[in-house]
Formats: sequence, C-alpha cells, structure tokens
Amino acid sequence: MNPAAPSPTPAPLNDIVGPVWFWPYPLWMTIAAGVALLVILAGIVWLLKKLLVRKPAQLTNRQRALAALEALRSGISGADPYAFGVTVSDSIRTYIRAEHRLGATTQTSLEFLNSIRGNALFTDNEKAGLTVFLEKTDLLKFARAEAGEREMLDLLDIAARLVRGEAQSDKSGGPA
Repeated sequence: MNPAAPSPTPAPLNDIVGPVWFWPYPLWMTIAAGVALLVILAGIVWLLKKLLVRKPAQLTNRQRALAALEALRSGISGADPYAFGVTVSDSIRTYIRAEHRLGATTQTSLEFLNSIRGNALFTDNEKAGLTVFLEKTDLLKFARAEAGEREMLDLLDIAARLVRGEAQSDKSGGPA
C-alpha cells in the first residue's frame, strides 16, 4: 500500500428501512375476519351439541303415574298397608290434579267424588272405579285396615287401569 495514494471513498450508507408489510389486507380487517370465524365456529359447535345431545323426552302425566305405580308394585312385599294406602292414593290424586286440573289433592274423597259426579271428563265406569279405589284407600289410611299382598296388588291394578283409562272389571271391585 502506498501511503501517498488516495484512499478509496467508502460506499454511501443508506437508511435502514422498516419491515415490509406483505399481507394484502389491513390489520383491522384481518382481526375482524378472525373474530367472525371464531364466532361462526362456536355457533356450529353449539348447534351440533344441541342437536346431538338431546334431553330425554319429558314424561307425560300418565307415564309418570304409571312409573310411580310400578315402583310401588316392586316394593309391595312386606309393605305397611297404611303407608301403601297413602302412597297409592297420593299417586292417583296427583295424576288427576296434573292431568285434569281438578282439586283431587286438596279434597276429601267424598268431596272429590261429588265434584266429578256431573263431570264429562270421566266415564261412568271410571267414576265407579274411582269410587271403589278411594273407598279402599280410605280404609287403609283412616281405618288402618289390614291388607294382604293380594289386596294391595288388586288396588294397584285398579289404579293402573284408572290411569290408562281402561274399563274396570268385576274382579277389581268395579260395578257388577
């Protein structure tokens, strides 16, 4: 190197340029599209969950009453006649209140039977069956009458027929 020789001039330095935006859409539009996509996906997941995970169908008054009577039937062996009479009577009275909007749960048997005497909701056969049923349950509840397993099963059969709206037979104590 020659000391007398002029030194080469350095190349000029250019300013540093900031990042280059390569996404073709503005940032606010990208964020809005992402949020909209998340909302749509959440809606689809919610809808699929609602369609696929169905709630069990609600039981009708009749189905509920029949289920209660079947539960009584399974525990009839060695049951206390008084407790059985109270429970089976409450089951039928609750069914009648729920199904027909009658005051069966707040009236005595006599009051209830008098209130349905002219009611077209019940056939004469059903009224006779209700009379027999209520007389037998009143004997168990208030007179503390004794009842064997066969009598309690017969009472359950009367109750089930009342709920199903079937005609009472002579065997159940209906009209002869």
